[in-house]
Amino acid sequence: MIIVQKYGGKSVSTIERIRDVAKQIVKHHIEGVGLVVVVSAMANTTDELLKYANLVAQNPREREVDMLLTAGERISMALLSMAIWDMGHSAISFTGSQSGIITDNVHMRARIVEIRASRIISELQQGRIVIVAGFQGVSARREITTLGRGGSDTTAIALACAIGADRCEIFSDVDGLYSADPKIFKNAKHIPKIDYETLFDITFFGANIVHPRAVELAQKYKIPITLASSISEEKKTMVKSKAMEGANFVAVSSQNKIFWVSVRAHSGKIDTLLCNIDKLRTNIRTPSLNIENGAAMLSFWVLPEQIEEIKNLLTEEGLDFSAEEVSLVAVSGYGIAESAEALSRVSSILKETNIPFSHIGTTNRSIFVVIGREHREKVEELFHRKLITH
Repeated sequence: MIIVQKYGGKSVSTIERIRDVAKQIVKHHIEGVGLVVVVSAMANTTDELLKYANLVAQNPREREVDMLLTAGERISMALLSMAIWDMGHSAISFTGSQSGIITDNVHMRARIVEIRASRIISELQQGRIVIVAGFQGVSARREITTLGRGGSDTTAIALACAIGADRCEIFSDVDGLYSADPKIFKNAKHIPKIDYETLFDITFFGANIVHPRAVELAQKYKIPITLASSISEEKKTMVKSKAMEGANFVAVSSQNKIFWVSVRAHSGKIDTLLCNIDKLRTNIRTPSLNIENGAAMLSFWVLPEQIEEIKNLLTEEGLDFSAEEVSLVAVSGYGIAESAEALSRVSSILKETNIPFSHIGTTNRSIFVVIGREHREKVEELFHRKLITH
């Protein structure tokens, strides 16, 4: 059996935690499991490195930022490998390029093109534990690249696909998925099983347990996922393919700060804009396009770190736009899109409590509302209490 494990930054935040993770890995290794372990940078390391970059340069070159940020994961992988060796077991650490993770040529948000995993497979055959630096790869031009935030999750799933792993285990400081953030909602329900599509929505709308890009990749290649805690083994969440039938709310998630962008232009200009956005790889979310008599209205939302890039592009294009700072709260589950009753219940909660909203949208698995930031906590609590724990 071969398993890919991924440990987030908080799981390797201190030397003590690294040693604890090493003990957990060795335990599985002794049981005869072939292990490829993907690690993130130690907690807050990436933010610190970005701060250094912005201190030395007003607009640091993206190539150099990639060179800088990949150092964080290299520290984690080397320390973890050393800890395993210190326990009397054989391990070897690889950077993304040494692991054969080939990306395109885009810096800071590269996409994986292929994985040449022969070196990893060879080390597994020799009985070694393979430690891989997440979040990074190398382009065909032999340039070091990074995959963007959440890239270590993507690395883990992609490696699981490449080596034919039996499953991928994502470890964090939370023991699986809950109906809301268990650090805030004491009555949050643990979710032992969930399907890929619903998990994608829950993470897309703000739950930080795994990156939605990784969930999407796992669904495409049918890689089983386990979400678990690196501290406690009491609970975990298994991700399966088949969803339950019937409308059923299972979780609330939120984005505390987003920018709701509206663009008005001729439909031809909107087409050009969308092409340029795609080239930038700015992740616009839930886009909606209405066209009437050649005039178009495009609306979407972006995360705070992407708004300046979007504003600059819209200004360069000479387009009329607005960007409102707001919050978003989503409630996700099964059969949401097909249920008029589900939408009615969400709308009624907002009306009964006199909470103003600017937009209600749906996906296959979620209903989301765009509201003022001052209302986010209350709406999240209301949705959780009235739709899930009632």
